[in-house]
Formats: sequence, C-alpha cells, structure tokens
Amino acid sequence: MFEFASLAWLVALPLPVLIWRRLRRRPPRRQAALFHPHAELLAQLAAELPTHARRLPWLWLAGCMLLILALARPQWVTLHPDDYPGRDLMFAIDVSGSMRAEDFIVNESRINRLDMVKAVVDRLLAQRQGDRAGLIVFGDDAFTLAPVTHDLALLRTLLHDIKNGIAGEKTALGDALALAVKRLRDRPPQSRILFLFTDGTNTAGEFSPADALALAKHYKVRIYAVGIGKAGKVAYPGGPSGGTIAAELPLDETLLQQFATETGGHYYRIESSEDVKPIIADIDKLETVAIHFENIGEHADWYWLPLLLGLVMLFIAQRRGMTEVLP
Repeated sequence: MFEFASLAWLVALPLPVLIWRRLRRRPPRRQAALFHPHAELLAQLAAELPTHARRLPWLWLAGCMLLILALARPQWVTLHPDDYPGRDLMFAIDVSGSMRAEDFIVNESRINRLDMVKAVVDRLLAQRQGDRAGLIVFGDDAFTLAPVTHDLALLRTLLHDIKNGIAGEKTALGDALALAVKRLRDRPPQSRILFLFTDGTNTAGEFSPADALALAKHYKVRIYAVGIGKAGKVAYPGGPSGGTIAAELPLDETLLQQFATETGGHYYRIESSEDVKPIIADIDKLETVAIHFENIGEHADWYWLPLLLGLVMLFIAQRRGMTEVLP
C-alpha cells in the first residue's frame, strides 16, 4: 500500500506554479536603459527560438514539485494480517536498593541483581514473535515505562536504560501488582499475564499485597512471580572503603508463591543465569489469543526517488537556460 508519511507537504504542490505566475505578471521596473549595439540581432535570434522555449518552464516546475513530493515522504507499507496469534505480557521489575546486591556471576564477572533481571527480560523479549509486552518498574512507587505494545525493540531499548533507585529505595510490591492489573484488565482474559521480578518484601506503597492480589484474582491476571538472588549473606556495594559488604536481604518467597498459586501462575527462583530456561519454556506453552493490528506493518521509504528526479530536472532546466538567448 502506498502512502505519504508527511501528507501536509502536498498542500505546497501548487506553490511553484503560483510563484512562476506571480513573477510573470510582475510589471517591469523602470530603470535607466542600456542600449546594446546589436539589439536587433538579439531580438531576431529570440524570435527564431523554438516555441517551447517561451512556454511554461515545465522542467523547473516539475523539478520543484518532485522535491515537494520528497518532503512528503512517500512510503510503501506492507501490512501485517489483521489478526495475529500472540500473547500480552507485562513485566514488572523491582528497582529498589536491594537490587544492587552483587550475587550473580556472568562470564566470570560479578553483576548485580537488576542487571541480571534486565538480561533475563531482554532474552525473553528477544525470543518473542507475535507477542506484545509492557514494562513497569517499582521501588517506593510503581510507574509504567511502556504500556503493552507490539514494538518489542523499543521495549528492549527502554529496558537497557533502567537504573537502580529510579523509583526509590523501598519495595512497593502491592502498588506494582495493582498497576499491572490496571494495564492488563482490558486485554483478553486468556492473555492477562504478569511477570513480577523482585528480591524483597513489601515495604512501601498504598496497596497492600492482599488487596492487590484480590484485584488480580478479580480481573483474572495470572502472576508468574520470579524471586531474584541467593539466600543468606551476599555482596552489597557500599563498604567503608567503597568496596562491598556482606548483607542479608530476605526474600518473601511465601508471598510470591501465594501470588502465583492463587492466580494460576507459577513461582520461579533465579539464582544463576541458567535458571531462566524454565521461564522461557513456560511462556512458549501459554495460550495465544488473536491480536488485532491496526495499520501496523513494514515501511519502505521512497522519498529518494522524487528527490533524485527533481534534482535531475532542475539541473537540466538550468543547463537549458544557459543556452537560450533572450533580448
């Protein structure tokens, strides 16, 4: 399907003709005349020019119009099918202070819990085809980085920019769950799926975990809770000399298991990079729904074609103008 990305530029298409007509009708300015010694010869040569040389400057006009068409950005759009099988997934990621704990080893390098979660979610998104996903982060508060969208590349970019503490240092589990329910409640019932990544207990927020869980059960949101981090004391940045200290950061596994069990989801514990494999396998087993796309497809820009033709025509018009003799 052919369309223009910047349709408003087409309003300027008549502009070259209007400019030419305006310049043609402009009365000549009265100035001191210079008499050429061969004025009669020049007039005779002008009269012998082909008739088309004195008509509309078609090449100049066409060249200008083609440049305006290039500004309108013509595109060829290949639309996806109206209905596509997929899932609607919401990812809620804990960015509280405890997610700075460095108890993961990847490629022989120590990384913190948030970086581990980002790597896991990025891997999950990279393997989705036809699915849509959204992104929530939470600490003292919970907020939506992206609603459920088909643009998983954009989602992965936003994921990369998440930093520790951007939503505060505490953990508002109830608020994160309630916000995810709000974002998913208008989706098909079979497709309301939340992946909740956290390493702590509920220590902040307006919604209690019990109230948020009741909302999730009411709107049939399935929770796949993912506990992050190793049990016991772990390395935590912030020692007296800028190094690390040993800290114990308890995880409320009982609450997360309750979230999963009472909503028909599943609970996972991630203590190493290999623990992500069961999550990917379970997503692939989830039921798909018919997702409706509206004007979504691949766009191929064709602005370069009228741009090139326009420049060629203007060049030819300029060359012809240099060879014409006018009195």
